[in-house]
Amino acid sequence: MVERKSAAKLGALVLAMVLAVALSGCQKRIKGTIPVKGQQEVAFAQMAKISLPDAVNIVLHNYPGKAIKAELMNWDDYLVYKVEIVTTENTVMDFTVDAGSGNILNTAPEKVKKH
Repeated sequence: MVERKSAAKLGALVLAMVLAVALSGCQKRIKGTIPVKGQQEVAFAQMAKISLPDAVNIVLHNYPGKAIKAELMNWDDYLVYKVEIVTTENTVMDFTVDAGSGNILNTAPEKVKKH
């Protein structure tokens, strides 16, 4: 009886680990309009079609709150702005904005950071 419970617990643990590994690889890949593979970061500002303040305003127009961080970066080999806001519901959210079109490509709650 004890062996069956141990085997069931072990089986459940293995299943949970397999699911965690499988789901960790399911991050949404984005497709922007400005490919930057092989480009140096110093060229990003000249390549962007919209400005950093424009990207922040696009997010805040669609999701009321206050911006707390924004940066231009390479994400999945495309040029994007990552914008972080605190919503009116006091939730921290991350947004990925295409640096060419201004479209919001991805929205996600901020991952909890341990200090």
